Amino acid sequence: MKWQPGDPEPGDMVRVQIGSIFHYGVYTGGGRIVAFGLPPVPAYASAPDRFLVVETDMDVFCTGRIPEIAVLDRAERRKRVPPAESVRRAKDRLGSDGYHMIRNNCEHFAYECVFGEKKSLQEEAVFRMWNTRPVLQVYLADADGFSLDFPVPPERLKEIEACSDPSVRSARIANWALLRIAAKHCFSLDPDGLRFSRKKPGGWTSDRFSLSFSHADGRCCVAVSNAPVGVDLETVDGFSRRFDEKTCEKLRARVFSKAERAAYPQTPEGFLVGWTRKEAAFKASDKHVFSPAALDTQSENAATFALPLSGRPIVSVFGQHAAAARFFRVNGASVEPLSATTVNEF
Repeated sequence: MKWQPGDPEPGDMVRVQIGSIFHYGVYTGGGRIVAFGLPPVPAYASAPDRFLVVETDMDVFCTGRIPEIAVLDRAERRKRVPPAESVRRAKDRLGSDGYHMIRNNCEHFAYECVFGEKKSLQEEAVFRMWNTRPVLQVYLADADGFSLDFPVPPERLKEIEACSDPSVRSARIANWALLRIAAKHCFSLDPDGLRFSRKKPGGWTSDRFSLSFSHADGRCCVAVSNAPVGVDLETVDGFSRRFDEKTCEKLRARVFSKAERAAYPQTPEGFLVGWTRKEAAFKASDKHVFSPAALDTQSENAATFALPLSGRPIVSVFGQHAAAARFFRVNGASVEPLSATTVNEF
């Protein structure tokens, strides 16, 4: 389909550019246009039929701009309905409402009248931009704040029910509850309509976005993104209780490269920055065996954050959009933004 200025015939699809968008309609003859809504200009902002299917003259439709006529290619001419039928369909819709800027707009209306199906290239462009924007959000909550009162994939449910450690069981339930909240909050998706599958031992994926779980010391988190993602959570206080300075140094020597040992200070915080990055990198990868020493923590796809919560949590994310990560704290039905300090210098 091409667009060019010209004199329309009844049943033609017509458009006019207003700012960065196009307003579409169907020419019905006699200098008249049927469109879903009046042109989006200030003059009609308060008109009662602004968002109804209306018939106007060309001057109102064009608002002083030059109209363009759709010139159909051979395949489109075969597909379109007869022009008289397009006119009838357009007039039959007069007075209809239900306008939506993205999902049911003037372009959808014009395509439906001419081709018998809704379509909007503007909508498709918006969703392409939306789906390719950097999205990486991390949701955190206390692990003991949830009960298993929602659907869980059978394989995951079996793991939860077989878990003998109450704290781990609570964390696994909480992680899945957080995932459901994240699907709604981040992507406006109904979690009951998603399909989940096992990515690898300990890892899961969905049919609509990437995800990763972590938990430590009574707190859990889930990261969701529109690109492969891994997340790992540890707390400085919890780590310090479990490992003394000597043990920490042995771990550093075993899992960190020379460059990593130089980059991360010999402190619990320094160790956890490197360790959580390795865990997050592994979760984002397709590897099935966790080999810490072989994982690069200094990749541009890695980012680490310190959170202003008890226990001094450190969270690392690994993925294409790591630097754009946003954090949220979940407390019951409340989802609130959480400030996070990027750990750039060690």
